[in-house]
Amino acid sequence: IKMLVLTASNLEKPIRVHPGQGISGHVFESQETVNIQNCYADDRFDRSFDQKTGYKTKSLVTMPIISFDGESMGVLQAINKIDSPGGFNEIDELLLGHLTQHAGIALRNADVYREAISASERANGLLHLIQSMSQDLGSQSMILMITMHANELVQADRSTVFLVDERAEQLWSVSTDSGKEIRIPRNKGIAGECSIEGKVINIQDAYSDSRFNQSFDKISGYHTKSILAVPCIDDQRKVVAVIQMINKKEFDGMV
Repeated sequence: IKMLVLTASNLEKPIRVHPGQGISGHVFESQETVNIQNCYADDRFDRSFDQKTGYKTKSLVTMPIISFDGESMGVLQAINKIDSPGGFNEIDELLLGHLTQHAGIALRNADVYREAISASERANGLLHLIQSMSQDLGSQSMILMITMHANELVQADRSTVFLVDERAEQLWSVSTDSGKEIRIPRNKGIAGECSIEGKVINIQDAYSDSRFNQSFDKISGYHTKSILAVPCIDDQRKVVAVIQMINKKEFDGMV
């Protein structure tokens, strides 16, 4: 997501900042250590973090976490030296430097492990999907089954499978929450365009796209951010269905 996710010991939820923003962002980009005795006297200090958390930052030392190939992986920041009005000293920097080296190795191992687990989960999800599709299922059961497994494959928050009804010129599906049938005009919306043109539609920001119908969000209270619509094409090159995924989940489970 090209953002720094700041996890602090006094925060319930992480804070996200852009690389280059504040002391942490500066250290991430420059890969240089920053040791400040009086934060509010330094122009680089971003006071908005204190305003969000209610914390009072006086002194800090910030170091980059660098991978074996020289890339910045993160930032380690110690705030407010205890029982020392002069802030953090050279010994603190030395100890923190050793810690960042070990953190870099641990984070790289964690990344490799997470990627392996994710690949395994996707492979299992695809296998289960193929096995289920080989069974003799009705239309509604097939829709619900594909919807369930599609979320696992691409880490989507929600997904919907629309079948094409050529006679009525509609797309229809089954609500996973209520089990009720859903019907929309085939020439409307993102799923409709996907079914007519037979193309993949990938939208990063739904509200900035004129094709997105915001009324569904207003009625449900849900907030749509990203959309991926994929056509299902048969052996005669006809679009028979559209799988629409909503809100890609990130590595920390957020959408």
